[in-house]
Amino acid sequence: MKYALVLDSVACIPEQELRRRPIKILPLTVKFEDVQYVDTTEEKALIPIHRAGRISVKSNALSVTPDADNIRRFILKSVASKFDVAICQTIGQAYTPIYDGYKTVAQSIASDAKHIRMPLGIHSPFRMSVVDTGSLAAGQGLVALYTDDLMREGLDFTDYRPIVEDFKTLVKSFTIVRDSVYIRHRVKQKGNKTVSYPVALIANALAISPIANNQNSGIDIIDMRNRGFDNSVNRVLGYCCERVLEGLVAPLINISFAGDPKSLMHHNNFKRLQHVCDDSGVALYVGVMTLAASINLGPGAMSIGIAPINQDIDP
Repeated sequence: MKYALVLDSVACIPEQELRRRPIKILPLTVKFEDVQYVDTTEEKALIPIHRAGRISVKSNALSVTPDADNIRRFILKSVASKFDVAICQTIGQAYTPIYDGYKTVAQSIASDAKHIRMPLGIHSPFRMSVVDTGSLAAGQGLVALYTDDLMREGLDFTDYRPIVEDFKTLVKSFTIVRDSVYIRHRVKQKGNKTVSYPVALIANALAISPIANNQNSGIDIIDMRNRGFDNSVNRVLGYCCERVLEGLVAPLINISFAGDPKSLMHHNNFKRLQHVCDDSGVALYVGVMTLAASINLGPGAMSIGIAPINQDIDP
């Protein structure tokens, strides 16, 4: 059985991993100043865009959720002719309605795929599974990496769902925010007015970089006191080091940065995390954040996906 994992481009996985794994990314349409572009996972293209500051309040950046028809076309073109199973994992329903589109497609995709597969001499039925990860960005990517590792080890497709449904509840997806005013603008676009402009303005003026945890389709602000983006990053990386030493549900950590990942090397706790992961047999993935993810999390943001055994401690 040949399988493909299907994700939207809010999910963040390093480009080199996408090249070597059966993971297909449905690129979202993004808008800057009302001009539409197609999102990409190519890091050489993404880094200059992040450096140029294209994502900002002034650019009125938006990501467009694909409807069921767009999802169906993507599955039929990129998956059904080459794979027997589409394992679809979406961003949390609380963040976008894309899950509903996938569920609609799943109801009729077998019949649609048959018309494509039969002329190719493929007579086996095409199957499609949809899971709401309850996460986004690096957390959503972590669920996919974990799933692919299990499937490579021989996990039967029929046993996949309950295992991943349990795992996803333990995935913490930490966001380190660089621009609080942008985040206030973004949540206001979605109809949420809980963050006032004066509070966001003061946070930026004081160089406060909030730390949030996106888990189980919720958003918990963990800290609003840390001054300086680098200090917040080091705090979360230090937390990751301690959790690796204490134990992880799965030996994986996924980091996505809206910028050049090479700049992470000046963080002492990043170097420490590399050594701790090497010594503990934990795979550390580091990549460039997609445009759709950055539009949701803000310019220069960082996302870290980790599944610690100890769920009670936060950075």
